[in-house]
Amino acid sequence: MSCPAAIVRDATTAQGTDVHFESPAPTGGRPPYTVQCDPGSGSVFPVGETTVRCTATDADTLQAACAFAVRVRVSQTLGRTKFVAFGDSITDGKVSLVPLISLAGPDTYPFKLEQMLLQRYPSQAITVSNQGVSGEHLGRGADRLPGVLDVEKPDVLLLLEGVNAVWIRSTAIQTANLRTMITAAQQRGVVVIIATVMPVAPEWEADGHVGAMSSIRALNAQIFQLADQFGLGKVVDLFALFEANMHLIGKDGLHPSIEGQTRIAEAFRDEIIRLYETRSTMSSRLSTMGSPR
Repeated sequence: MSCPAAIVRDATTAQGTDVHFESPAPTGGRPPYTVQCDPGSGSVFPVGETTVRCTATDADTLQAACAFAVRVRVSQTLGRTKFVAFGDSITDGKVSLVPLISLAGPDTYPFKLEQMLLQRYPSQAITVSNQGVSGEHLGRGADRLPGVLDVEKPDVLLLLEGVNAVWIRSTAIQTANLRTMITAAQQRGVVVIIATVMPVAPEWEADGHVGAMSSIRALNAQIFQLADQFGLGKVVDLFALFEANMHLIGKDGLHPSIEGQTRIAEAFRDEIIRLYETRSTMSSRLSTMGSPR
């Protein structure tokens, strides 16, 4: 009895993947034959290499055996897997002010981001916790963040906050609050990925929020400086993204549309990939072994 060559598959979940194969056909002996393989076809094979052993028994109870390898690979992995999305109503998932309407969980950027990462890294357990609070300004955010970090214990903080009361509070105070938040995260060993505050529509600014855009621009300039001072690396520039695509802002002129939530998720995803994606040694080694069966 001759077993097939090694089978190579990509992991589809953290447990590995199910692998189907045809049982090897025995020759000689006297039929009928009984062929059993362990693990059997359709079993879930873990990441790594598993030896499948097959045994054939003929009508006279004579036996033959063979074995082959099933290798389950991980093409790429993410160096950090636990994220907290922290912010105000934009993170929480609001789309209107009168009345304030909440998006369904799957429509919010943290949920979308989590699904994007799970799809790209199916062998890993990745979480993106939505810690957005509607109506929160940076002062309250600075007070709330330490408790969130202590409970959630994330690897990475995704920080998107600052539009609430931006036309009222001074840029210096706003910047000081962001500095406090970054420090709180870094003291706990949490990496910070910070985003710029998104633009608002002219009609929203004219409706009792005069000076909002100039204040947002001033705060964003400070966000870039903070990123440099604290060694945060690249800023996720949502202001530039939305300014070039104002249709991503919803009807209220402040909150992103569902499509806008998707674009926020994509922007954070791209930065996470840039920072933390690695190709596994096993995947590189297996790529020299030929195509999967």
